[in-house]
Amino acid sequence: MELKEIADRISEKFAAAGHPIDRAKLEEKINRFVEEFSVPPAEAERSIIGDYARQFGMELPSAGPSKQDADSVIPISEIQAEQWVTVEGQIVTLIPSRSPSVAQSGVIMDSSGTMRFTVWAKANAPVMEQGKWYRLESAVADEYNGQVSLKVHSGTTITELSPDSVPEPVITPLSEIKPKQWISVEGEVTTIFPPRSPSIAQSGIFADNSGTIRFTVWASANAPLLEQGHWYRLDLVESDEFNGQLSIKIHSGTKITPISRDEMPDIEKTPVGELSPGVALVEGKVVAIEKQYSDQILQRGVFADDSGAVRFIIRNSPGAEPLMENQWYAIKGAVVDRYRGALSMQINPGTATPLLEDRSIRPNIIPVAQAGPGIVCLRVKLVQEYENTSERIFQSGLLGDESGTIRFVTWKDDMAQRLVPDMVYSIYYASVDEFNGRLSVTLNGATLLPDEGATIQVRSPNEEVKGAFVHLSPGSGLIKRCPVEGCGRVLSRQNYCPIHEIQPNYIYDLRVKGWLDDGQKTYDTIISREGVEELTGLNLITAQEMAENNPLGLDTVFYHVNEQILGRYLICRGKVFDNRLVAYNCEFQAFDAGMLAELMNRAEGGSHE
Repeated sequence: MELKEIADRISEKFAAAGHPIDRAKLEEKINRFVEEFSVPPAEAERSIIGDYARQFGMELPSAGPSKQDADSVIPISEIQAEQWVTVEGQIVTLIPSRSPSVAQSGVIMDSSGTMRFTVWAKANAPVMEQGKWYRLESAVADEYNGQVSLKVHSGTTITELSPDSVPEPVITPLSEIKPKQWISVEGEVTTIFPPRSPSIAQSGIFADNSGTIRFTVWASANAPLLEQGHWYRLDLVESDEFNGQLSIKIHSGTKITPISRDEMPDIEKTPVGELSPGVALVEGKVVAIEKQYSDQILQRGVFADDSGAVRFIIRNSPGAEPLMENQWYAIKGAVVDRYRGALSMQINPGTATPLLEDRSIRPNIIPVAQAGPGIVCLRVKLVQEYENTSERIFQSGLLGDESGTIRFVTWKDDMAQRLVPDMVYSIYYASVDEFNGRLSVTLNGATLLPDEGATIQVRSPNEEVKGAFVHLSPGSGLIKRCPVEGCGRVLSRQNYCPIHEIQPNYIYDLRVKGWLDDGQKTYDTIISREGVEELTGLNLITAQEMAENNPLGLDTVFYHVNEQILGRYLICRGKVFDNRLVAYNCEFQAFDAGMLAELMNRAEGGSHE
């Protein structure tokens, strides 16, 4: 609390009653109380107001809450500034004192929340210990920079609570954790990360049946090392938030209690299709086994029941054993987490129990438009096959059905199966990943069943995009293409093809590359020769003549196209793949006076809100 603010309040209070106060003497009095005698500012203010009230013959203001009110315990979360309160709480941390006038400072907590406290040196109060519970009677709540804190002065009574009167700590589910809490949690250490700083002893992922959260063990905590795959109860951890991600911190006051598997809390069985991040009990069938990709992974595959499917992983750790394909299992303590938008289930050693029964599973085939990150079953046709851009890719392209299209990739392995163009396939348990907002289905490990007699009418991807052409990329205008049959790649200025090297007998073409922005999204746009000719009125022969008769050569056509379309509003029609628009037809957007008036009205209305 600023002393100047106290002086302002007192001056205004008595000036309003017709009793102006000498400001210099008032400030001198406040400073003497607070600075010389270490009186809490709130108490100093009340004392000075009482003195002036008696001096001017005014009725004394209320001295605050009654004795009865002061004796009643108030939850910490309900404490407000300028209150005399009695609280019962646990000292969760002590902060080294920065001033000789402060004997102790730290954080006190009860079931409702936490609050900082300060014990003045002149209070001669008993020393409180971290982790113990105390009753603080007649403490003063103060406020500084918008933060309320408790002040322990000479009139405050501190009593340590007996263990019998201390309330049992409540376990907080991980999904209900909020920032800036001191809480108790129970769960499993599912992942350990290498520490990135000398101040950190350990960090990793902690999970219960409601969710997962990152944890950090400070080196100063001198805490025992946590083991991956083991359950713990953590009392007095602090929750924090950084960049929108919650975490819990283990410090010197945290009590760590290992929990055996017999003591683990009961977890209800969850259908595979209803899984969410956390620790779960599931029953299902291993419907697919993928190829091993690294020494750290023992097995990877797909686990399913009638409600859905999820990718599982077994790490190559002591005691880990692979699962059998087409066998039913009960997994107690499966750790479910999310990666690139898709759920993944980690199976730890000793948690999988084979089941004798064998139930049939009816895969749920969904339209392509409903596919999202995870495991899916589709009935699609190979619409287009892409040229491989990596030696690791066996086949890639575009799949489609009546609802839309989706990219696919098959990586090289011994089980890779090549799709035939225009053939309809039933694809079971393929994995869909999302990266940079793009969905892609991976066919490795999936079951592919061709249906030679079937046909599918794939929904046309032709779409119309309206927006401003905001960038013209190099390689636009008049270009040279490789003349080798089936190639057609754009040549460099030295007529060099990345596949067929120098090509002196190149072929001219026209195109536009750039960015079309509709106000919500920016499309990486390619306009074909037909579209460029229709949009600019410049045909291929005219463009060649411009290039051959001008010292700037091909750049002449580039600048000509740039002058005509850059910054203009276009309507383009073509195919949209992810963020790329391949346009076959474009036209300039005509001026619409009605739309302009509507936009101006909206803008004006928004400026007044």
